[in-house]
Amino acid sequence: MGKLHIVGGGAIGSLIAASAQKNGVPYDCYPRDMKTMPSCAHWQNGQTTALKPAKPSPVVLPKSDVLIFPLKVYQLKAALFQWLPYLTQQPTVVLLHNGMGGLEVARDLLGGDYPLLLATTSHGALKVSTSSGFHVKYTGVGATQIGAPNVDKPSPQTLAALSQIAPQLASAIATLDNALPPVQYQNNILRALWTKLSVNAVINPLTALHNIQNKHIAKPEFEQSRISICNEFTQVADAYGLDFDALSVHENVLSVAKATGENYSSMHQDVAHGRQTEIDAINGYIVDMATKKGIPVPENTLLVERVKALKL
Repeated sequence: MGKLHIVGGGAIGSLIAASAQKNGVPYDCYPRDMKTMPSCAHWQNGQTTALKPAKPSPVVLPKSDVLIFPLKVYQLKAALFQWLPYLTQQPTVVLLHNGMGGLEVARDLLGGDYPLLLATTSHGALKVSTSSGFHVKYTGVGATQIGAPNVDKPSPQTLAALSQIAPQLASAIATLDNALPPVQYQNNILRALWTKLSVNAVINPLTALHNIQNKHIAKPEFEQSRISICNEFTQVADAYGLDFDALSVHENVLSVAKATGENYSSMHQDVAHGRQTEIDAINGYIVDMATKKGIPVPENTLLVERVKALKL
């Protein structure tokens, strides 16, 4: 089994580390700031797992290891560039972030044939500051969907088929599944990421703008905005051959909002703590893709402007 190397000290990365610790999967963490790296994780059953001390700087990784970037899209380029000299053995790289645009960044820096996995997760985690330092709290049981965008088309339909043509990638997926299950292979990972985008495009900006938990966006007062976002998303996605149905997209958004009702979205937390948001990689991505096809998306355009105005 390869070793996991987790870049950053965010909530999801720390959750993966804590679950790896609990499940006996070897790992190391490489936070930007050692002082804010969580020292332990609190699980929903009341148990606590201590994390091992983090590493201060990158190291050369063997091919069998797995390097995970659970970062914001806008942080990815600098982080990948920092690790580039240490990837001479071509270990598997995993991109795990909200929003879109990370694949393009990775291909620019690593090349189109690098052993790369693209993932999205519905696990919930919250990084909290306490008198004894930073901790991570597991807030919602979920699953991780993962795929191999650089494998030649047609994509292998199953993990067993992937293991025949890209055993390194299949092994990396198995290691991740041992660390924080379940990890589900998706032969069409881009569709899975667009599905996640549709949820984020509604929940993230509305919770950030109105300072609310996820469950509140299901209220009637937000219905018109929800529907407009979903309709615009569907138009854009369909223009790129993804074939979504606006009604189904809206129903899925409501389902996720209710299932994660007590959570605060990542964008809400970014605004609350004065951090840069991922609006450019979420609603901004929809606007950019729409512009390329000449599709007007006034609701998403307005949301980008309003969220950016929150920082002024």
